[in-house]
Amino acid sequence: MATGWIIALIIVGILLLTAASKSVATPIRWIGFGVMQVVIGAILLFFTNLVGELASFHIPINPVTALVAGFLRLPGLAALIVIKLWIM
Repeated sequence: MATGWIIALIIVGILLLTAASKSVATPIRWIGFGVMQVVIGAILLFFTNLVGELASFHIPINPVTALVAGFLRLPGLAALIVIKLWIM
């Protein structure tokens, strides 16, 4: 078992070293920005569904709808509502 721990520590060390270098900082920042937008979109959709319960209206929360609502904010949310009402 000691060999497994040593290998795991070496891998973690390499990942930390890679994350600390300048060449990897920008892609990690973009990934973090994208994740933050998806979370914001999911929160927007959650509150929309919370208010939409009064009218039996529901937009599914999945990565695609959360991404649209997160990146486009209120216009994206309005687009999802229009798509839900007119197309579906």
